[in-house]
Amino acid sequence: MGTLLTALEDHADVEWNVFGLIDDDRVEPGERGWGALGSPTTMLTGRNGAIFRSGGAMHRAAVRLESWDGPPEPPGGAWDAVWEDELTVTSGVLRLAAVTAGVSEQTLRIGAPGAYAVRVCCRGRQAALQAGAMPYTGEVVERWVMQFWPRTGAGRAG
Repeated sequence: MGTLLTALEDHADVEWNVFGLIDDDRVEPGERGWGALGSPTTMLTGRNGAIFRSGGAMHRAAVRLESWDGPPEPPGGAWDAVWEDELTVTSGVLRLAAVTAGVSEQTLRIGAPGAYAVRVCCRGRQAALQAGAMPYTGEVVERWVMQFWPRTGAGRAG
């Protein structure tokens, strides 16, 4: 199993059921950003970004981003949903993003540019669904863990 290299605790403002993750390089002119990836039932990844579907429409979610040197054990506890995919990044520095609230000032360097596996775990989807029908309070009702590790052949410099 892999070794945890670094982690970041942050929050995502979920708007219209979604929030995003972006690489600091974002996208090249003419490329679609994370918000243009579509409307996923779970998550969709693209170059330098990903979009995640929450259980609720408008609320705050706690998000833990983790960088690993190899495949980690899934985080402990019961999860409502677990998804896995691959993400290609050009800077290796990630931050959370919202539809209209902008991007987080906090970043996590997962490593060198390249392809990374990502495992996303979520709990509190039912609470988020119920909170989404109420006025936005900023209360954390959903919890996410995102684990990143290099795909075979992806470097880990820097």
